[in-house]
Amino acid sequence: MKFRRNLARSVISHTSAFAPAIFAAIIAAIVVWVATNWRIERSLADERSIVAGELATISSRLQTNLNSNVKLLQGLAAGIAVNPEMGQNGFSKLAEQILQPDSQLRSFAAAPGMVVRWVYPEKGNEKAIGLDYRTNEKQRAAAMLARNTHNIVLTGPVELVQGGTAFVVRCPVYINDGTSQTFWGLLSGIIDIPKLYQESGLGSTELEIAISTVPEPNSPKQVFFGSLATFSRKPVQTSVDMVYGRWTLAALPKQGWGQNSGIGIFEFYASLLALCVVAPIVWIGFLTKSRQRTIEKLRLHKKKLVRARQRLEYLSLHDALTGLPNRRFVDQMISQPPRPRPEDCLILVHIDLDRFKEINDTKGHAGGDAVLQATASRLANLAGPNDVAARIGGDEFIFASWSANPEPKANALARQIVDTLDEPVFIEGAACVVGASVGVAWETEGALGQDLGQLLLNADLALYEAKKAGRGRAAVFTEELRSAAIHSKELADEFTHALDRDELVAFFQPQFNANTLDIAGVETLARWDHPQKGLLAPNRFLDVAEKLGRTGDMDRLILQKALFELTRWDSLGMQIPRVSVNISARRLAQANLLAELSELPIAKGRLCFELLETISFNDLQPVLKEIIPAVKKLGIEIEIDDFGTEHASIVSLLRFEPRRLKIDREIIKPIIASPSQRRLVSSIIEIGRSQNIDIVAEGVETMEHAKILKDLGCHILQGYALARPMTSEQLIEFCRMKDKGMKDVQPGQQNPSKLSIR
Repeated sequence: MKFRRNLARSVISHTSAFAPAIFAAIIAAIVVWVATNWRIERSLADERSIVAGELATISSRLQTNLNSNVKLLQGLAAGIAVNPEMGQNGFSKLAEQILQPDSQLRSFAAAPGMVVRWVYPEKGNEKAIGLDYRTNEKQRAAAMLARNTHNIVLTGPVELVQGGTAFVVRCPVYINDGTSQTFWGLLSGIIDIPKLYQESGLGSTELEIAISTVPEPNSPKQVFFGSLATFSRKPVQTSVDMVYGRWTLAALPKQGWGQNSGIGIFEFYASLLALCVVAPIVWIGFLTKSRQRTIEKLRLHKKKLVRARQRLEYLSLHDALTGLPNRRFVDQMISQPPRPRPEDCLILVHIDLDRFKEINDTKGHAGGDAVLQATASRLANLAGPNDVAARIGGDEFIFASWSANPEPKANALARQIVDTLDEPVFIEGAACVVGASVGVAWETEGALGQDLGQLLLNADLALYEAKKAGRGRAAVFTEELRSAAIHSKELADEFTHALDRDELVAFFQPQFNANTLDIAGVETLARWDHPQKGLLAPNRFLDVAEKLGRTGDMDRLILQKALFELTRWDSLGMQIPRVSVNISARRLAQANLLAELSELPIAKGRLCFELLETISFNDLQPVLKEIIPAVKKLGIEIEIDDFGTEHASIVSLLRFEPRRLKIDREIIKPIIASPSQRRLVSSIIEIGRSQNIDIVAEGVETMEHAKILKDLGCHILQGYALARPMTSEQLIEFCRMKDKGMKDVQPGQQNPSKLSIR
């Protein structure tokens, strides 16, 4: 009994001594087992990923090759649709042009009325001629599917009448007669299966691949490439999706899964690692040293991250080209203003370079960059300790400053900036004057601490006002500018609704023959019948329409109304020779203009387009060279409006051979009292005579104007002295009164309805 107790104590003692080692060994064994299983799963996942990548490449090639063949077949179908009666020779020529030497397509068959009539190549495919898809049991289902669904159908492998097997692509062909589509027949393309497989990579891979027509095949008939067994061995699967069907591809290594996992080597090293676990003290020492090294690396890495973050923050707040603060910096400054003193007010100067686009166009982007850098340098030199010069985008800059008395400093600063930026910039040794326009806004004492975002908008409004006044100007924000901006915005919104609600109306001002005072035509004028403000003249809304980009829509609407009224006048027997409408630059540039005009039911010479001189001969010169001749071919006459107000050359103006020139009212108005102005008008009339161009004088305000213009040889008169703009109803009444006056004239008497010019 005593021996047994001693033995038990000895065993317990030894067990307690090796308890840490036993515990470590158990943990190591568990770790090795878990790691081995993890390694096996990861190796299998990596292997499947590699197989998936290779299978995706093969799938992509296969889909690309099939789609390329279908595109060739569609091209041939399009040719048949254009010439459905081409015959065998025509079909062979067209197919020979389309069929590429490297294509997997090896032949075509055309079946008008579902019966094969034409084949290419003819040699070797003669047996296919006469094949009726409606009666052939093997091909009837696919052929009728293509016809009934109006879609391309891919079938195969198919046993061909002429021998062999292939994939068959069938494309329905429809003939468009302008009103409907008529089914013509089917076009079939034979795809060489071995060549398709080879060029898609199926013949040069180390994978075991199977292709099925269904996602989960359960019959060998559903697998046309490879073996059905491949689908039951946990393969990687993908699909080839086509408009005309879907194939499922399955792949796995030819040797099976897990043959190259290297598990034996992994287990060996894992066991060695497990042995190291038995020496915990040594291992813990190594871990401690490793931990210290890791902590030190993390500290260094953290310092690098802090420096990198600081650098990124700096770059995010500064412009890379000029080194100045950027728009984000300005936004942050405005949201949290660094006010030097509590009583200081923020001054913002919005700067826009005047001729920057010209520098870019002539000197290139390198020249533009040089201008921006020079501008940034000059603004930085002007900045004081608390000032900020920033580039907020493109050729726009912001200069921010502070002052307890902001108005005098803001005005002086704006003038100083304009003068500084007006100095030449030397680019490649050449002096270039760029200049700038600036808008100025500042905080008021009563608005300190309020939202400064509006201050930037105020400076922008002032800059817009400066740009309108010309180059090299400075403008200061006022409440009137804000009111004008609000009014402009409201007017823009109302104008948009006006177009949608058909509030624009057409007015007509008659034009008269200078010799007989008979009506020679009418000019169509746009008016806005505003629900609250009444009838508005064009000068109240044309700028708004231009800013909104809706001048083209307005021109289209007024043209429709003018042509409607012209048709109405014709039905009433009124003698209105033609109607003139204005056309804007935006309307001229619209791609669908000629298509719309060609559909208008207008007789030659009954419609005239009036082009402003500024529109016709500046920005749209290249467009006009194509558009104007095409418009004139449609029987629409061209008239140059407001002639003499701009600087277009006579040569460039007459190059378009306008039917008429309309002299601006500002030139006509002083001819009564100014002999030199009469000579100018006479010269314009003589130029028109020499080029067979009629001259129209607008702004005829008195009968004395009319008499002088008649004596000078002017052809057509328009103005308040003869008739004011009027509605269509008023014009009808005007013409009736004129006709009535003519009927009341007795033979040998002067017509009282005509204004006499003596």
